[in-house]
Amino acid sequence: MSGGRLYGNWVKEGREGNDPISPGSYGAYVKRRKAPKTYSTTAQQKKVAQAGREVGAKCKGKTGGEFRKCRAEVMTGIFG
Repeated sequence: MSGGRLYGNWVKEGREGNDPISPGSYGAYVKRRKAPKTYSTTAQQKKVAQAGREVGAKCKGKTGGEFRKCRAEVMTGIFG
């Protein structure tokens, strides 16, 4: 397995500045890193996502006090 395939597209290109003594982070080099690890979504995160979708659908077009009242009703329905 080659080194480039191990990390895939997760690279950070070095930046080169005008100063040859201190060219910037990593200079002309490339810093390879592993892809971030996935993690499972918690129950609370799922509730928040559901609330956002419902507020977007039910409260669309409302402004001011109407919107806040609609949002509060949706949140009460989901979070209790």
